[in-house]
Amino acid sequence: MTFDCTAKIEHLLKRRTLMPDLRAQGCLFVISAVESFSDSVLDLLQKGHTGTDVIVALGILREAGIALRPSLVAFTPWTSLDDYLHMLDMVEEHDLIDATDPVQLSIRLLVPPGSALLDKTDIRRFLGPLDQAGFQYPWTHPDERMDRLHQAVRAIVEAGAKEEDDAMVTFGRIRAMADDIAGRHAESSTRTRVHRPDRPKPPRLTESWFCCAEPTTQQLRPLVTNRNGEI
Repeated sequence: MTFDCTAKIEHLLKRRTLMPDLRAQGCLFVISAVESFSDSVLDLLQKGHTGTDVIVALGILREAGIALRPSLVAFTPWTSLDDYLHMLDMVEEHDLIDATDPVQLSIRLLVPPGSALLDKTDIRRFLGPLDQAGFQYPWTHPDERMDRLHQAVRAIVEAGAKEEDDAMVTFGRIRAMADDIAGRHAESSTRTRVHRPDRPKPPRLTESWFCCAEPTTQQLRPLVTNRNGEI
């Protein structure tokens, strides 16, 4: 029997000696709310870890033979364009493209009524009026490029999911879009790996796992039932 588990980065560091035992019992991968690689954003989100901690935890898990599948909040009012590009760099440099569901690169922070962020950060200055139907406060990024990037990345991710594109193909498109909006024209090394569809890939859930995020367009579509009430 095999299984997966969900754990905080700080707990993976604290219990690092238990990882080999966890693998011996059948653990294939760990889902962890990495959220960001920016220390300033992580501090505002009060995650209890740093970007460096994420890389240390990744090494601990890999040494034990366990894959890390990060969840991200790629877009927040405090995430700069440089932060986003750095996140892409980290995902690529540490061979996390196949372990990161493409939708994670499009996740936008959800701010519902009662969110702790309303009282513990300066987020109110970015918020619009409460969306009663959506039960959230819509927010606008101070750098309009980030809102444009979010819309573009979301479209890329949803198109890739519809066509069942390889994660590296989708990542390459996101990288190209982010570089273009930033005025950069860096060549992504993913282009040398896209042509290996037979490469070994880390285990994953059948559905992408994430929280604290706006739903995707696909998720907002109403369910269609037949005459028997079946979906």
